[in-house]
Amino acid sequence: MRTVTLQSILLRAWQRVGNDAGTGANPIDNIPSGAKTMLVAAANDRIADCWEWADWPELMRVESRTVEGNATTGYFIPSEQVGQTPMGEVFAVYRDNPATHVAPREIGYTLLGDNIRFPEDSDLPTTVYVRYRVRPDTYTTSNLTATVPAVIAKAVGLMLAADLNTEDGQLDKALAMEQLAETELIAQRDKYYFQQGQPSMWTARINQY
Repeated sequence: MRTVTLQSILLRAWQRVGNDAGTGANPIDNIPSGAKTMLVAAANDRIADCWEWADWPELMRVESRTVEGNATTGYFIPSEQVGQTPMGEVFAVYRDNPATHVAPREIGYTLLGDNIRFPEDSDLPTTVYVRYRVRPDTYTTSNLTATVPAVIAKAVGLMLAADLNTEDGQLDKALAMEQLAETELIAQRDKYYFQQGQPSMWTARINQY
C-alpha cells in the first residue's frame, strides 16, 4: 500500500491556507505547538471520514474467520478475535474463498453489538470468509512520521485546510476546500472502478448458507 507521512499532510494544509512554515531540516517543527495539536486532532477525524468514504481496496481485507458459539448461545464471529486483525465495517461473509472462486456464495448475517451473528443452522460452516475494512489508525503529535494511505492523503489535506479556514473565519474558503476534497475522493474512487476496471466483487447468494 502506498503511503505518505502525516506530517507531510499537515504541512501541506498549513501552507495551503497561506501560512509560512519557515525553513530548516524539518519545517513541521516551525508550526506552533497549539496549531499542531489542533491539526492532529482534526486529522484523526478527517482521516476516519475519508477512510470510510468508500471501500478502498487498500483498506479492505478478506480473511478466514472461525465461527464461535453453539445452538444455545447462537453462532457469531466477534469483531476482535485472538490472533486476528480487529475488524471495522463488515461488507460480506462468504462460504467460499473469494481468492479461488469467481462467484463465492454469500452467507446472510446480522450485525449485533460487536459481533457478526448467524441464524442457528446445522449447515453453517465452522470457517467462513469475511470481507471487512480495517480500522483507521489513531495519530498523535509525538509520532508525526506515522503514515497515512496515499489514496486519501490529498483529500485529508484539503479537509484540514478547510478546518484552518473555518478557525480563521473564512467560511467561503472553507466550503471551497471541502468541495475540492469531495472531488478528490470521487476522482480516486473513479480510478479504481473505471481506469483499473475493478467493479464491486461478484457474489451469489443461493440460500442462507
